[in-house]
Amino acid sequence: MTTVYLIRHGEAEGNICRRAHGHYNSTITDRGYRQIAALAKRFSQEHFDAAYASDLIRTQTTALAVTRVHKLPLHTDPRLREVCVGEWEDKTWTWLTRFDHDRLIRFNTDAGHWQVEGGESMETVLARMTAALHDIVAAHPDETVAVFSHGMALRLLVGTLQGLSIAEIDKTGHGENTAVTKLEADGNDIRVVYRDDDSHLDDALTTLRRQEWTKTKGGIEPGIWFAPDDEGKGRFCARQDDETVGALSVQPCEGHIASVGEFWLNEAAQGRGLGIRLVGQAMSYARTMGCDTLRGVIPRTNTLGLRRAAEYGFRPVRETPESIAVERYFGYDEAYRIARFDEAWEDIKKGG
Repeated sequence: MTTVYLIRHGEAEGNICRRAHGHYNSTITDRGYRQIAALAKRFSQEHFDAAYASDLIRTQTTALAVTRVHKLPLHTDPRLREVCVGEWEDKTWTWLTRFDHDRLIRFNTDAGHWQVEGGESMETVLARMTAALHDIVAAHPDETVAVFSHGMALRLLVGTLQGLSIAEIDKTGHGENTAVTKLEADGNDIRVVYRDDDSHLDDALTTLRRQEWTKTKGGIEPGIWFAPDDEGKGRFCARQDDETVGALSVQPCEGHIASVGEFWLNEAAQGRGLGIRLVGQAMSYARTMGCDTLRGVIPRTNTLGLRRAAEYGFRPVRETPESIAVERYFGYDEAYRIARFDEAWEDIKKGG
């Protein structure tokens, strides 16, 4: 009998910045690294013979929980990718709520009939996920394998293994980031032992439980969306409905670093966790210019701004008596990702 652990990736940009990331290649957040370290602790006494992941960075990074700790190579397979959402890729869910409302409702409640230009059908995703799983099981008889994939793709696969139709799967819940599903396979006979277990995460490390869209009918996404400003390239207005409630500007890239200038939300929009969405817009735009780092300069007197910057994953790089320069790296460098995991892993081993 082969044992397979299916694992959703750790918290990534799309999850926290509330952007539609299917095949879009985003990175793991600070909380995501801590989730991965908690997963590594959960699996520290388990024996693994192999590890697989989709070829996207967020799953490859999550796989460090097994490959780094158990000293295994990682096999990547694009068939384990998330649903491709075509023309929706990297749009904010709030933008989709406002401008593609009916199809968003269908995506969340009737996915079998959802379709957008360039996107995959659920049947296509299920077929490739199922084929990948059967190939992995066949390659590892009587072994234990970790497979790292994505939320909706895993939902389709696991629900089908439990005998559910796609329409029935639409009514099942969403697994937390790094949630674990255990399978037992004897040839083509595959049984779900348990699904979406996130018992290795304390409340401070959860993602879904703190997000409003999981509590709205049809998964409708509250928040802000972004419109390019006519004043110049790189400036965006943050809007709720048609009202401008903030703004963001990103300067041209120098040495792979993009500078954030204007960054604000009005009083009514503050205190609602929306600032990270401005960061998401900044990273999205900066990537189109070939950047992998955001830099900002914050006056020392702006204590709230400095605290929020730390919460958003920025780290201080230069200080003067008047200000602190902070940076957030969002590139794909493997050495950086390993170092971040090692840092979180050492912290959790010390009880942090």
